Amino acid sequence: MFSRKKLALAIIFLNYNILFAQQSITTPNDSLIQKAIEMSIQHDYENAERIFQKIIESDPEQPEGYFFMAATIQSKMMDFETERWDADFFRYINLTIKKANDKILKSSDTNIWARFYKGSALSYLAFVEGRRGKYLPAIRHGYSGITLLKKIAKAHPDFYDALFGIGSYNYWRSRITRLINWLPIISDQRENGIQKIKLATQKGRFTRYAALNELIWILIDADKPNEAFEYARKGLEKFPESRFFLWGAAKSAYAQKNYPAATYYFKKIIKSITQSNFNNHYNEYICRLNLVKCYLETDNIKEAKNQIKFLKSLKLTPEISKRLKKQKKRLKQFDS
Repeated sequence: MFSRKKLALAIIFLNYNILFAQQSITTPNDSLIQKAIEMSIQHDYENAERIFQKIIESDPEQPEGYFFMAATIQSKMMDFETERWDADFFRYINLTIKKANDKILKSSDTNIWARFYKGSALSYLAFVEGRRGKYLPAIRHGYSGITLLKKIAKAHPDFYDALFGIGSYNYWRSRITRLINWLPIISDQRENGIQKIKLATQKGRFTRYAALNELIWILIDADKPNEAFEYARKGLEKFPESRFFLWGAAKSAYAQKNYPAATYYFKKIIKSITQSNFNNHYNEYICRLNLVKCYLETDNIKEAKNQIKFLKSLKLTPEISKRLKKQKKRLKQFDS
């Protein structure tokens, strides 16, 4: 189950994974963007960023290249659990908003594509601000972003990529109101949100896999681990080494109490993390702690002790150690 803090971040009107528009993308860029998306899902961020930089250089006044670059950087930071590339993210996301505003102001009619990129960029910005504890600007930017996306979806019902972000918003808004008593009564839109995201996984042109990843986590939160696990396996059929889908498979298997499967996927994540070119040990710590729980659930005390010993030997920076305060406390309980 998600903590209240995580839910608070999620409800800052996050359609943070919403990615890419449809007809606005020119034919030459279409194949390049598809290629870069798949690179990002498989953690080849360097080459994905090179492609988006080429798109920017080919037409610096268009917002799409800046937006895709910012989205990739944010995915990389979430994958590695770091703020290392914060400055780059903010630079590209603010350029997206600026270029989109320029297009909107110059257009005599409603520029749907510029509005789409602006709405999506504002939503990304809200997500990052929420993670940094800047809740007031996050709420302001998130509300502005989702309002733009809803207007687009209303005018263009077949714009399936926009449904992904709206579905995420509908689910998490309803979810958080169950925990905050002072909010006015809002109708329960969780199932509506799930259905919108499912539609995006089926018909979205560029949001298909991002929507699939979000759907897995929402289904876990909604206490539907069996369905979540099946969607995670679907993602792994296409991208068998993607940590995004490995995490979903591991967590949904654990929620199913399928501890052997959870153990298998957590081990795969650890192997992937330790072989990557960036490892601050945050995610490794989380995975190994989950392995301890899996081993204890299956009475494999020897392996549980081995993982506990390994966790205690990890050399963490003060910043990572602080972020893992709750997990380290849990480890002490297991080790007592």
